[in-house]
Order: sequence, then structure tokens, then C-alpha cells
Amino acid sequence: MRNEQQISTSVLVIGTGGSGLRAAIELAEAGTDVLAVGKRPRHDAHTALAAGGINAALGTMDAEDSWQQHAADTIKESYFLADPRTVQVVAEGAARGIEDLERYGMNFARETDGRISQRFFGAHKFRRTAFAGDYTGLEIQRTLI
Repeated sequence: MRNEQQISTSVLVIGTGGSGLRAAIELAEAGTDVLAVGKRPRHDAHTALAAGGINAALGTMDAEDSWQQHAADTIKESYFLADPRTVQVVAEGAARGIEDLERYGMNFARETDGRISQRFFGAHKFRRTAFAGDYTGLEIQRTLI
């Protein structure tokens, strides 16, 4: 005998890594009935394997940083192969992503005065990588769950 259960939802998000969970949260905050399902245990998504950090022009370490410089660095580092509009959307929205994760309770590395710490990563001109030790992805996954 099979034990089946029928569930109804307005939106079904398939995938419970960082992207799927973040999409589900956005929908839920907008008042939509959403269900997120994944094939792996909740702490075992690929997001948990990301170590380095998240790039965003917060200016916590280098006040002269900007989303425009972030975009320019990204385009250059892509050998000019990245889609400029996509890069602009990501660079402009990156600070909001950090703010959202902070609001959800993510434990970012911080300076002694409480600012989110940022470090150099890749070919960026300024320190703009926010991180949680060397386990940023795991902390993102924990926070979104």
C-alpha cells in the first residue's frame, strides 16, 4: 500500500539550492503560496560547496567602489564575452542580495566596527567580496533554509 499525499500550491520551485530557495523566498514575501522541492537533503545542495564569497560594491572597505566599476571589472574579466545587460543587472542588484541575506541572518565576516568585511577576489579593482570564512556557500544555504 502506497502512502500518497496530494499537495496544492500556486508555484512549485524545483531545486533547493541557493537560486531555488531565493526564488521561493521572493515569491513567499510577495504573498504567493509556494512550495520548493529538491532531490537532495536540504544542506547538500551545490550552493553549500561555494567557498569564496559574493561580489557586491558595498563600499565597506573601499568607499570609491560602485556597481559601475563592478560591472566594468566583470566585463573585462570575461574577456568581453559576458552580456553587458546581464552584467549590469547583476552588478546593480548585488548589494540588495547582500542586504537580503543579512536581513535573513547570514553571518558575514565583519570588521571590528561591525561593517561587513570585503576582500579582493579575482581581477577586481576594489575589495568587494563579502564572505563567511571559507564556507560562504554553506552559510548561504543555511541562511536561506
